[in-house]
Amino acid sequence: MKRNLCVCAAGIVMAVVAGVSLPAQDAQGEKAIIAAERAIHEAIVKGNVAAFQQQVAADSFAIDSMMGRMSTAEFIKGFDAINKDMKMESWDLTETKVIWQDANNAVLTYKWTGKGTYQGQPIPSPVWASTVWTKRNGKWTAVFHQETIPMPPPPPAKK
Repeated sequence: MKRNLCVCAAGIVMAVVAGVSLPAQDAQGEKAIIAAERAIHEAIVKGNVAAFQQQVAADSFAIDSMMGRMSTAEFIKGFDAINKDMKMESWDLTETKVIWQDANNAVLTYKWTGKGTYQGQPIPSPVWASTVWTKRNGKWTAVFHQETIPMPPPPPAKK
């Protein structure tokens, strides 16, 4: 009994210490990151490359199921064509969660839903996405983005 109590107490102390050493949640930073993510989506929908570039690092990359892996430079080269081929009726970001790595780096995860077409094909919805944000010169900047289309579960195994 005494040994179990010591193990339990040690576990509590480790949990408290671990909690103290984790990066502090920054509510203001979270709001800024989510607002910047929304601004990126709005810039893409409206075809505003300058607004897009204000939020995204020039040396960043993205991965999605429609375009594969693409650098920001490649995306910007095709920005007008992408915008011309995209017709967006509505979109939203929900279920946002910011995961802090340290005071200057965070990962935003969220569910994107929308209705629209790209090159005449329906845009997949919903999509689970994440963006890595880093603070450069005091400003939150997107440095990596990925999107995943959820797959339906496999059928039950036949017995």
